[in-house]
Amino acid sequence: MSKLWISAGLKVTSAKPVEEIKQALIELQAQTVQEPGCLFFDVLQHRDHPQLFTLWEEWINEDALKNHFEMAHTKAYLTQSLTEVMYIEKLEKRT
Repeated sequence: MSKLWISAGLKVTSAKPVEEIKQALIELQAQTVQEPGCLFFDVLQHRDHPQLFTLWEEWINEDALKNHFEMAHTKAYLTQSLTEVMYIEKLEKRT
């Protein structure tokens, strides 16, 4: 099974300040990179549209990504309804 790369676009949907939401995403990142199966997880904020974020992720496989959504920290972030997923691209490197 090959590694899985993810590009996910998020849009702020909460009335909270964008900086607060960015901080919540950074906290999610800090916990996610400690998960077994997570090789890389970064949060990028768009320069021209600060209410938009891109998550760049690398997982050992699809199962690791599925497990990510079962983690308490992921569920805690999602229950806050701070952002909406605009797209998810699942990518793999062909050799």
